[in-house]
Amino acid sequence: MIVIGGYSSSNTNKLYDVAKKHCKYVYRIETFLDLPLKDMVKYKKIGLTAGASTPDWLIEEVVEGMEILSKDEFMEQIEGSIKKIYPRDVVKGTIIYVTETEVMVNIGYRSDGIIKLDELSSDITKKPKDLFHEGQEIDVYVIKLDDGEGNVVLSTRRVESLKDWQNLVEKFNNKELVEAEVVKEVKGGLLATVDGINAFIPASHITTSFVKDFTPYIGKKLECAIINIDERKKKVVLSRREVEEKELQEKLDLAWSKLSVDDVLTGTVRKLTDFGAFVNLGDVDGLIHVSDISWNRIKKPSDILSVGDEVEVVILKLNRERNRISLGLKQLTKKPFELFLENNSVGDVVTGTVINLVDFGAFVKLKENVEGLVHISQISHDHIEKASDVLNIGDEVEVKIINIDEENQKISLSIKELLEKPVVETVEEEQQEQEAVVEEEQEETKFENQELDNSIGALLDIEL
Repeated sequence: MIVIGGYSSSNTNKLYDVAKKHCKYVYRIETFLDLPLKDMVKYKKIGLTAGASTPDWLIEEVVEGMEILSKDEFMEQIEGSIKKIYPRDVVKGTIIYVTETEVMVNIGYRSDGIIKLDELSSDITKKPKDLFHEGQEIDVYVIKLDDGEGNVVLSTRRVESLKDWQNLVEKFNNKELVEAEVVKEVKGGLLATVDGINAFIPASHITTSFVKDFTPYIGKKLECAIINIDERKKKVVLSRREVEEKELQEKLDLAWSKLSVDDVLTGTVRKLTDFGAFVNLGDVDGLIHVSDISWNRIKKPSDILSVGDEVEVVILKLNRERNRISLGLKQLTKKPFELFLENNSVGDVVTGTVINLVDFGAFVKLKENVEGLVHISQISHDHIEKASDVLNIGDEVEVKIINIDEENQKISLSIKELLEKPVVETVEEEQQEQEAVVEEEQEETKFENQELDNSIGALLDIEL
């Protein structure tokens, strides 16, 4: 039914209301130009009425206009006034009405579009009237042009998805991070969703370390980087590992910027190996080589350190390219020889332990963990062939410091000087002294006799 009359005419308004009660489709126009030709093609019968105040010429104009147009001309007018749309297009439309199960939309096409319940929203809990209202302008996705009943099949859910894809592609191009919610474990990794779009996280990209059990990740939200996206195939690949690596690198860069050679830091022993101890300094680890743990000889780091020990260390070397930090533990303590010099002088008597025996003497370790040499000639008053004839490794001995070579850091010790001279040796010395006196007296007597003989002979010669 077409109602002709002025929009401000009360009579026409009443007529329009009456017509709506008895006819499902009612159009109100003021002139022929207001007639929606694209809608007219749908109807087999069209009725005309007009308000009492509507001029006759206006009614005649509408009637003549419709009579003049042949069916073909009418169709041309309609075709010229409607949009051309195709499946997969996104177009604008105005909602005509909303029911509990569908939404009817005028999209400017020869027929209206219909949005079924399952195409309204990705949120299945939402009802049509929760989302839309009559007269609302919306974007719709064209699924197909005819549902078998002359309606265009539309979707607002797919518009949301398209917008989500566009946003995701934009984030990928801008290298932005996305929040992914892990849904379930799948072959080779995890299935997650990003803004309602399914995405795949390969097992090798879940974290920086190997993951055997994926269960703890189910239901978690992870900040990820988009490493691959294919809009045509609707495939998205994410990586949590890249985010963690970047965060770790930023922490490392910050930590390294604060480090300098000779810095003294406190750390925790994290791991022990045969060649040294790894110490955690916060965001970075450093290595104390076994030779830098103690001034004394040690076989392995575990002789002195244990995992979990808190230690104070000094930075010896930094190699940023190889990400290596060399630490020292012994460098923060005095050298054993320096301690020895502070505590001892030549002539002091100290106690030590025999740690090595050689042909020319014995090495004795003193309490400052320095070694001194007892030359074989300083072991005993008696003549000995080798040190092992008198000493054994492990013997605790008392020694006298007889010389300190500070330049070469050598210490000479003596055991003999702390021993009493043997009695036999004293008697022999006395006998040697007596024998020396006797020999001296004999030499004197002989010399005196010689002088006497010479005198008598001289006298005899003179007399002769």
